[in-house]
Amino acid sequence: MPTPTERADEYWSAVFRVERAVLRLPGVHATFVDDPRAGIYVLRIGDTVRVRAREALRGQVDGLLRGLSVEDALDPAPWRSALQGLDPVILGPAAHFVSGDVLRPAVEEARPTVEEVRRMAERIPAEEVEESGVLEPDVEHFGSWADGDLVAVSALGPWVGGRTDVGLLVAPAFRGRGLGEQVAAVALAVSARRAGLARWRCREDNVASMRLAARLGLQPYGRNLGVRV
Repeated sequence: MPTPTERADEYWSAVFRVERAVLRLPGVHATFVDDPRAGIYVLRIGDTVRVRAREALRGQVDGLLRGLSVEDALDPAPWRSALQGLDPVILGPAAHFVSGDVLRPAVEEARPTVEEVRRMAERIPAEEVEESGVLEPDVEHFGSWADGDLVAVSALGPWVGGRTDVGLLVAPAFRGRGLGEQVAAVALAVSARRAGLARWRCREDNVASMRLAARLGLQPYGRNLGVRV
């Protein structure tokens, strides 16, 4: 049975269109795709950096990568400079974690409606909502309520093996009370039970989320940077 890390490697091998045996080849490597909607995705795993970009950006990307080190690949500055004039939006860097452990949540599964999630999200900054992924299509929600209002929600979105990509959003006034950890543990347990793994992603400057990943027993996998142009 493949480990969660091996299954993640299989996924990224398909994304970057390389054999799994060479996915972790040290250095900086680029894959170009004929997809006019694609931006730029940069993934670092250990000493390897993989870059996926649309073919129309080959000139800018190749020019940057010729002098880009593994250590600097997730620094937004060189990407912003190389893509000036294309109005780039830099997302990240973010950390990736995986887990195959069956976690034991402290609370039972409770499922909010999509409308409840939307009402909660309206009171939270849009960039936090986007990062959480709780409003993405085809996600499954788990929640916690206070005085009848949804105040914490986790989500399982599509990834390896089904819905295994975990997102989390907590209303600002209710942070620091352990509610996020409770609903995240529920989502992780459901994902692990069904598929044998789960993925967690968060911005590296989101200190609370990084610490929560460690408390939940998740294992570091890699880091990424996204660029919209």
